[in-house]
Amino acid sequence: MAKAGKPTDWITMKIDPEIFEELGVRDPEETKREMAISKKTRQVRKELKTDPDNLDLQLELATLFIDGCNYEEAIKQLKLIRNKDPKNPRVYKLLGTAFVLFNHEEEALLELNRAHELDRNDSEVLFNLGGVYLLRDMYESAADAFEKVIKIDPTDTTAYANLAAAYGMLKTYDKEIIALKKVLMFDPENKELRSALSNAYFNSDRFEEAIDAALCVVEIDEKDTQAFCNLGSCYAAQNMVDDAIKAFHTASELAPDYSLPHTNLGTLYANMGRIEAAIKEFKVSVSLNPQDAGAWLTLYSCYKEVGLMEESQKAYSKYEAILNEPELQQAPGGDNPSNIPGGVSQTSKLASGADLREDSAGLESLRESSD
Repeated sequence: MAKAGKPTDWITMKIDPEIFEELGVRDPEETKREMAISKKTRQVRKELKTDPDNLDLQLELATLFIDGCNYEEAIKQLKLIRNKDPKNPRVYKLLGTAFVLFNHEEEALLELNRAHELDRNDSEVLFNLGGVYLLRDMYESAADAFEKVIKIDPTDTTAYANLAAAYGMLKTYDKEIIALKKVLMFDPENKELRSALSNAYFNSDRFEEAIDAALCVVEIDEKDTQAFCNLGSCYAAQNMVDDAIKAFHTASELAPDYSLPHTNLGTLYANMGRIEAAIKEFKVSVSLNPQDAGAWLTLYSCYKEVGLMEESQKAYSKYEAILNEPELQQAPGGDNPSNIPGGVSQTSKLASGADLREDSAGLESLRESSD
């Protein structure tokens, strides 16, 4: 037993918030944060009773509303402040941030653009503008905003990552590669960015460099299922068949409920003329992810080639049904010689309904504006 006043051998350890979510209990750190926000809010309200015209206190209260996810109250408060101080760029920045967090993106763009007009050198305004433009699929505007952020602060790594994401959506892969290589100078062990770099090389038909980047991801995390799946796609594009098959098998062993390795392996077998093996893989794929339209379409072709017309028609009917759904999630088809879906998967769902990916390069959370 430890003596009074003497440190024990216990070590305080930060637990991943997802663990608390799985257990069905609240993260104590989140509860602590909420209590701190509530305490500070009460304090500011008390100060405003004695000094109701203090705009700084009013802005602080609005910021606390945003921090506490009370966006409607924050917007009401900020509109009142805007009427009193219409030339204050911070009011428009906070109002734009509150609007986008409240899922009112059009209003957010208006307010953030107004903030930018009043203060051209505020990188946070430009960053948040870029984020909203990404949400609105306005990729050229997003790229322009993040380029301006980097001009103001050349060390802003998140802006580089988001700029790369915008370039990727614009299919300007050479620019995406340059942006990713720059941000990786600051964060060389970031596997999401390494994976994005491999994907950019892959889309540019620079397959040897794509393989090198994918191998870097595997070296960083040898149990990353997506990394092995991407590596297999790169090998397949280079006709390194045995290496591709091995990589896809490793991916499926790491995550048995993940459909994409089977889709990719089935596509590879189909391209090689191994139709029976391809059918086997596609049947596994669609059992794990019935929404994989690409797998159903190729399965239709495989059944048709071996004369199984009834099964072929059923597979095509499944494919058509997915296409006619309001919101479809299909496996991406890579523009590459082997027709293997490459890069970061858009169908990363497991059979359990969970998502394989915890993170991905691209749009990050809007910057905190309370500082």
